[in-house]
Amino acid sequence: MNRNYDRISGSLPALELPNLYNLSNLQTGSTASVGNYHSGQQINSLLAFGQFAYKDMFFLDFTGRNDWASILPTANNSFFYPSVTASAVLSDVFPVIKEGSINFLKIRGGWSQVGSTGALGAYSLNQTFGLSNSGFGNQASVPNTQFNPNLKAETVTGIEFGIDAKMFGNRLRFSATYYDQQSADLLVPIQVTAATGFTNVWDNIADMSNKGYELQLGGTVIKKEDFSFDIDVNFAKNDNEVTSLGDLDTYVLGGQWGVSLEAKPGQPYGTLIGRDFQRTAQGQVIYQDGLPLVDSTPQAVGNIAPDWTGGASFSFRYKNFDFSTLIDAKIGGDVHSMTYAWGRYAGTLSETMEGRETGLVGDGVMSDGNGGYVPNDVLVTAKAYNQRSFSNGVESSSIFDASYVKLRQISIGYSLPKEFIKNSVVKSLKLSIVGRNLAILYKRAPHIDPETGFSASNGNQGQEFGQYPSARNIGFNINLKF
Repeated sequence: MNRNYDRISGSLPALELPNLYNLSNLQTGSTASVGNYHSGQQINSLLAFGQFAYKDMFFLDFTGRNDWASILPTANNSFFYPSVTASAVLSDVFPVIKEGSINFLKIRGGWSQVGSTGALGAYSLNQTFGLSNSGFGNQASVPNTQFNPNLKAETVTGIEFGIDAKMFGNRLRFSATYYDQQSADLLVPIQVTAATGFTNVWDNIADMSNKGYELQLGGTVIKKEDFSFDIDVNFAKNDNEVTSLGDLDTYVLGGQWGVSLEAKPGQPYGTLIGRDFQRTAQGQVIYQDGLPLVDSTPQAVGNIAPDWTGGASFSFRYKNFDFSTLIDAKIGGDVHSMTYAWGRYAGTLSETMEGRETGLVGDGVMSDGNGGYVPNDVLVTAKAYNQRSFSNGVESSSIFDASYVKLRQISIGYSLPKEFIKNSVVKSLKLSIVGRNLAILYKRAPHIDPETGFSASNGNQGQEFGQYPSARNIGFNINLKF
């Protein structure tokens, strides 16, 4: 596998003639900036796989793969990773099982190890120089990331166990899977002080654990010649933990507007770090002169990891018509909303209507002058309260539960009767109307779609600012078979 990337670029700081966007239209006295870039990387692989089977009841599958990656140092660029999976169809091994309501019963288990170069990019092993031209002429520069000639592949080792069953004439279906995956030697660009001449250095320092289970349950509730009704539900729960970061106490993944997204040993991946209010030992917000006091020390104010995810689909068929709908959910996890913070600060959200005419008293305590606290009773203006409590100076007040339940899809279809096309080359024809992302049925984060992120990068998960309203998508499908 070869990956090549080429870029040729040119830009002008100013134009001689307005609105003529051409590289030759350079303003007198200005300097054009031009550049080109090339990167290439290659992976060579050998893969072997096979299966042993006994009487179509017992199966043993295995794979073995070796990769040679050009972006790893020569001494470590070869890495091997195997897998083995065993399964048994118990309903065939013990025919008595089929004498009851169970039509099919299978158990399975496996072990695997996967090697990878992770997020490592090209030219991270040896120091390379870049050239740039500016008003000061051509200049050579070194990258911000220090090279590391001792890198090696990262590995993910996992075990998995599961069971599959079909019952009552295959009208009830069930599948369950448990997994445990341990990621080791994850490749991470470690942040270092700029006094070293660099801001990052690649190293194999991180370990991570993922354990969880997945459940699927489906059933044909009604099954007649002209009508059927099916329900399928699924549930998944994953327990994630950053088990090691080497000598680091934390690793900054990214951040926006005072919030940083970090990985911390002993915590799930994706801790939101920001500022909170000063609080008593019982968690009450401390006020002074009617306004909450802010603790300027960054601390954990949330985490993006959900508690569980799931969904349900409902399918109906009546003669040549079919109807299906899909609902999915993500429950738990947190999101930081700058739309909410600045909306409260600027007075543009409905929540700021409270106390505009009468003022308001914040919920919390204030000092009693003797080392203790009494309930806060100082009246302040709504503007003063909102601009102290919601801004880019305190983040905890704009952290919300990112749970949601969505109507993800609805499909209505019609299959043309076969007698209409029996003398044509068309074997089947189906027309469908499909709507996706149709409605948010439940959420706890106000004014935004909680299924959001500032961008698609890992470092911007769980952070929202200026989000566009979610778009519905309605389309028309034609499915032809010849």
